[in-house]
Amino acid sequence: LPCDVIHLDIHYMDDYRCFTWNRDRFPAPREMLADLREKGFRAMAIIDPGIKVDDQYAVYREGVRRDVFVKYPDGTRFTGPVWPGDCHFPDFTDPEVRAWWGELYRGLLEDGLSAFWNDMNEPALITVRPEYASVPDVVRHDAEGRGADHAEMHNLYGMLMVRASAEGLRRLQPDRRPLILTRSGWAGVQRYALHWTGDNASTWDHLRLSIQMVLNLGLSGIPITGPDVGGFTGGPGPELYARWMQVGAFMPFFRVHSMSGSPDQEPWAFGPEVEAISRRYLELRYRLLPYLYTAVWQASRTGIPVARAMSFVYPADPHTPGLDTQYLFGDSFLVAPVLEQGATSRPVYLPPGTWYDFWTGQQYHGGQTISVAAPLETLPLFVRAGSVIPLWPVQQHVGEKVPAPLTLAAYWAPGEHSSLLYEDDGLCANYESPEAHRLSRFVLRGGEEGTIGALVRLIEQGEYQPPASPAVLRLVGMSRPPSAIMLEGGTLINWEYSPETRSLQVEFDAPREFTLSLR
Repeated sequence: LPCDVIHLDIHYMDDYRCFTWNRDRFPAPREMLADLREKGFRAMAIIDPGIKVDDQYAVYREGVRRDVFVKYPDGTRFTGPVWPGDCHFPDFTDPEVRAWWGELYRGLLEDGLSAFWNDMNEPALITVRPEYASVPDVVRHDAEGRGADHAEMHNLYGMLMVRASAEGLRRLQPDRRPLILTRSGWAGVQRYALHWTGDNASTWDHLRLSIQMVLNLGLSGIPITGPDVGGFTGGPGPELYARWMQVGAFMPFFRVHSMSGSPDQEPWAFGPEVEAISRRYLELRYRLLPYLYTAVWQASRTGIPVARAMSFVYPADPHTPGLDTQYLFGDSFLVAPVLEQGATSRPVYLPPGTWYDFWTGQQYHGGQTISVAAPLETLPLFVRAGSVIPLWPVQQHVGEKVPAPLTLAAYWAPGEHSSLLYEDDGLCANYESPEAHRLSRFVLRGGEEGTIGALVRLIEQGEYQPPASPAVLRLVGMSRPPSAIMLEGGTLINWEYSPETRSLQVEFDAPREFTLSLR
């Protein structure tokens, strides 16, 4: 079962005090994290803004000495109840406080943590009275030196916390991109963190709602987000879990997470059938990582979300407003999850153009609603004709092995169509420099009646050289085999054609740029 990151919730801390370890549960955190890394796992740890009022707690003492906590107008520090009990709250609207906060991550980085999760950062308090659910409006903030009350600064608080975290991590690890997950945010939070949709419930309604939330967040400028798959509270049944895993595989951010004391939510906890379904979609997501990474790069450059509402992509189509149970994933996939208990089919609206069923290769003309069979193991999934989808082989974690060969799944359409592939090492901070990245454009030239004239790879920018890899080209929608396939320079290439699936497969050593011609 592929997996990259293990998330550590509040119970890893010593009495819920941030930037500490519970030494009873984790007596040797550095050794544990090193062992996990050797097995292919990275670890992300939660950090809340509330700092426990405790004179024996070094972070609290230093915060008092540096005068970093928010105060009432009379100068009294605000105190509010969170997991550790009474807490004070850093004033992240003060640049000096943000710098102090960022430095606090040094010890956890040295212990071997790879990423951080900023939670409860609305900021939220633990209370049964909603009027006391956050910092009172009258509490004062620095506000970059001009002064302001919390009523003005409240919506900025979570974003400024993750900004402090991100800037600190960049200073501490200048050669690495920081990875931060946040619950709260504001316009601009996408510069610093990815986002998850908060504490949801293990219900079919919340599965449906999670899609709507991710699509709306994407429209609001937050492109990398996702729900707690399976639900945070309650515990899903096997069918709900399987359907949610299918959705998770096609979310920008994918994690399974549940609250303490809830039933187990690992894929193997629901029996062999659901474990096999979970494996199928986990492996598919890992195969699609180069496609997903390209979509994330596009989001970073243009703001176009990874998960795209139908009405965003097709604003002039009168059928798309209100279509909130299906969506586009990147440039090429249309995802139509099953969101009702017991359902084994669902209607899917296909926009104008030609679409392929991802599982069967069957072609459909767009501009119509079709009924799609969807037994429990099947997520209705379609690919836009003319697309070239890059796929890696399955890995148990990113970096387990050289991802070779690179498969290019090309879907026939008449005329000329192009698709992008963005590559870098996934880690370095200078990825925008020419030597650290590469952007390829694949041009598919389709003839009439299911024939393809050529596939061309052009390097549009960058000099990055990933490890050398052979390539596999899989052409879908071919009505007949070609008489010959030639690589630029005259090299004749062998292929296999399947009339049953109307697909053709070619294996070849791909140069940096190439033209593959079919006759």
